[in-house]
Amino acid sequence: MNTIRRERYLESYEERSEIFRTALLRATLAFGTGFILLPLMIVAIYSFSEVAYGIFPPPGFSTKWYAHLFAQATFRGAFFRSVGIGISATTIALLVGFPTSLALARTRLAAGNFLRAFILSPIVIPKIVLGVGWFIFFARISLIGGWIPLILAHTVIVLPFVVAILTANLSGLDPTIEEAAQDLGAGFVKVLWYVILPQIKSGVIISALLAFIVSFDQVESSIFLVRGENNTLPIEMFLYMEKWQDPTIAALSTLLIGFAAVITCATVAISRGIDLSNLLPTLGGKKSTR
Repeated sequence: MNTIRRERYLESYEERSEIFRTALLRATLAFGTGFILLPLMIVAIYSFSEVAYGIFPPPGFSTKWYAHLFAQATFRGAFFRSVGIGISATTIALLVGFPTSLALARTRLAAGNFLRAFILSPIVIPKIVLGVGWFIFFARISLIGGWIPLILAHTVIVLPFVVAILTANLSGLDPTIEEAAQDLGAGFVKVLWYVILPQIKSGVIISALLAFIVSFDQVESSIFLVRGENNTLPIEMFLYMEKWQDPTIAALSTLLIGFAAVITCATVAISRGIDLSNLLPTLGGKKSTR
């Protein structure tokens, strides 16, 4: 009888402990999420202030700063410029990063660790140091100004993120699927296009979105390479805040927060919504029966 009571007590104790741990984990998660989101909420609320100076909470609410924001042609041009540079840098990083990741994941290079460290080094190097280095380099070849220096600099900065994500995706693939495709007569290009890429499709999209966000938000390296006519959006925001302290930048930041939230939701939807169970697609119009 005592043994049965002890077992019931232990079961009840374990259930209570599990409930407590779950509640504590959820409370910690809620606190951490709120701690991160609170400054963003303050910025969003401040963007509707009716006064032109910094005070929180606002004495009144108005949407005039959004109207003032949309009337600024410099911000519109800088936004599209940042989008164009981000897309270009992301595209180049994917074209360079995919074969690099494939080489790192599938071949045993003698200098593999050195190559990996070299590619990932921009993550640990301060961006302002990279900016100064890029400025000296492009000044010596007379290429300061324009989109090319910015695109190349952003490509180097976002390439480590692309390589890290794609290498992790490629390392987790089952090589027997590729061997089966080769047994069915598929060459390297077909295996690459019909077998490898469909399996890492979510990784490619996620790395592209992350690379675009990093490029779009880049300030430290870009500020050394731009001129007045090709300022990116973060630099235009920085220059505006040197002259004015009204809620216009808060309004723009609120829109950018929404923009980033949409990209994040798209990333989560892509990572969860793509079916990776059918790993061996049609090769040359015929399905494998092996």
